[in-house]
Amino acid sequence: MLRSEDRSASSLWPSTLPPFTLARATLSDFPIALPSIDPPPPLAATEFSGFQGKPSAPTSEPEPEPDAPGSDRYELTLRLERGDTIEKMLADIDVPEADRKQIATKLHALLKKRRLAVGETIELDLQTIPEQPDAPRVLSLSVRPQPERAYIITRRDDGSYTGEEKVYKVSPRIVRVEGVRAGSLQQSGVKLGAPSAAMIEFIRALSYDVDFQRELKEGQKFTVLLEQLVTSDGMVTHPGRLLAGELRLLKRTVTVIRFRPQGGAEGFFNPNGESVVRSFLRTPMDASRITSRFGMREHPILGFSALHAGVDFAAPPGTPILAAGAGKVVMAGPNGGYGLYVKLQHTRDIGTAYAHMSRLGPGIKPGVAVRQGQVIGFVGSTGMSTGPHLHYEFHRGGRAVNPLAQKFAMRATVTGKDAARFNTRVKQYTAQLKNAPVVAENKPAKSAKPSTSRESTGTEVARSN
Repeated sequence: MLRSEDRSASSLWPSTLPPFTLARATLSDFPIALPSIDPPPPLAATEFSGFQGKPSAPTSEPEPEPDAPGSDRYELTLRLERGDTIEKMLADIDVPEADRKQIATKLHALLKKRRLAVGETIELDLQTIPEQPDAPRVLSLSVRPQPERAYIITRRDDGSYTGEEKVYKVSPRIVRVEGVRAGSLQQSGVKLGAPSAAMIEFIRALSYDVDFQRELKEGQKFTVLLEQLVTSDGMVTHPGRLLAGELRLLKRTVTVIRFRPQGGAEGFFNPNGESVVRSFLRTPMDASRITSRFGMREHPILGFSALHAGVDFAAPPGTPILAAGAGKVVMAGPNGGYGLYVKLQHTRDIGTAYAHMSRLGPGIKPGVAVRQGQVIGFVGSTGMSTGPHLHYEFHRGGRAVNPLAQKFAMRATVTGKDAARFNTRVKQYTAQLKNAPVVAENKPAKSAKPSTSRESTGTEVARSN
């Protein structure tokens, strides 16, 4: 066989092969001899110097077994519904019968004759075990019907349960709420964390001295000082009793101080020791705008001129209306164009009337006695009314007079041995109105608890029968 390099190009093709048949030729028609390649020489051992092989793992020790699946531990919150018992609640989440009977017995012994209210929350610490994945084990159960008292059931190592009553110490804490008036003074304080009852008490104390219609404006600053009751773990048991308050008006600042003279009733005083209480409130509500004054006017609905026998105060629906003075309810109910109406008799000669209410205050009906500042109703637009407001009348000798023109005397003052104690209180509260912690800074943080409950992805499960 000739080597490919010794043959000429023309010798590769037969002389008789037509040109158009060249395309039919294949590689097998033209054998090619390749030069032989000698194998590479073997590597010497010296050429591996400087390299070290990885020692092989011992074969005498067996490979470790994979870990057995661990137990899952989780927390769950249930809410007590009508007709529920602790044992029934635990049965609903498949707690074994023996465990739930023990837990119910221990909790019943702790509660004695006290009953848990509907809506009470039950905190559970649970564990699932591989042997019984559908029957969770209760590690602990706790319920806290009062902020200062909790009842805890805990599982022992031997599977039995023990009960414990935990009592939290309750202490007073002084805080302040400060802000600016935006709309109702009461709601402005509530939005910032002050309890509604404390704000109503603050407004009541101011109402003897402040003309809410002429002096109270949007954006004015106020501060209230509160005494809260707080447990040792930070839970508020009482949202705050009003100790003092300050309202900064355009031309003056009004301050009220809570104080109890020896042998007397607790009340509010100005820093000079004068009681804020007068025989009648200047205005019977927290309002800022007079829409119609006392006197002749054209009636907005009837269209003719007539005596407007009172003063109209614009206010949001639902604003509390206060009794201007102590007295007796002589009328409470619908009264023609006045709508829902209350009339109070304070003395033989003096009475007050309140019209267009949306609803009456708690317990307000003919014949009952009311205290000054008590809520007797709420602002509405009943009767012949073009919008929510209070129509307020003041009667002397059976005749309507201008409520804003009446003068009322001051009551008591702090004197004698009480004066030094009162002055100390004024200095203390005045400083705390500026320096006490703000109530929002003292709200205890709520701890979020994960839940693996089948019924809910949240931490609280609402159960129904």
